[in-house]
Amino acid sequence: MELSNLNIKNGLCISLGANIDSKFGSPIETILICKPKIEEIINKWGDHSSKQKEEKIKFYPNFFWSSIYETLPHGVENEQPNYLNTLLIIKSNSFPKPSNKKAKSLLKELKKLERFFGREKSPKGKKWLSRCLDLDILWWDDFHCLDDELTLPHPRFMNRNFVITPLSEILSRSQKIKKIDAPEWTNK
Repeated sequence: MELSNLNIKNGLCISLGANIDSKFGSPIETILICKPKIEEIINKWGDHSSKQKEEKIKFYPNFFWSSIYETLPHGVENEQPNYLNTLLIIKSNSFPKPSNKKAKSLLKELKKLERFFGREKSPKGKKWLSRCLDLDILWWDDFHCLDDELTLPHPRFMNRNFVITPLSEILSRSQKIKKIDAPEWTNK
């Protein structure tokens, strides 16, 4: 999927989800407590990556958060509680140049945050289990990475309503859109 076709180029996107209690409380409490921690991680990561360059440019990110949405668990075999999901798009004129090393260093920090909230590693071969916190990097600019540790852009984000709905909300804040009420269209 070419991200520039979606008008989301030049940004970093992270999804957050939770459907069971963390050590900090309910899924809503977890997401609320997690929000400033993610912004702090992004600021430190961007500053650190920029300091490794000769120019030593200060990293200035802009954070665009979606609302929090409740969704049914996706792809599960056993019954689970509904998820709470939100999306974060980070835009900046001073992003470090994308690379496997920098993307994986950010992923490492996000996985540390998941463990801090109480997430345990899933048993081998088990997917889509309940989670107290699930953080995924969905894309970073037009950067492509494919290995066992990280795939960017995320291969299934376009098929996930819990990503598409928050994404459309964020994008609609900057794009003028008007719904046309045509009875001929809706009554057929």
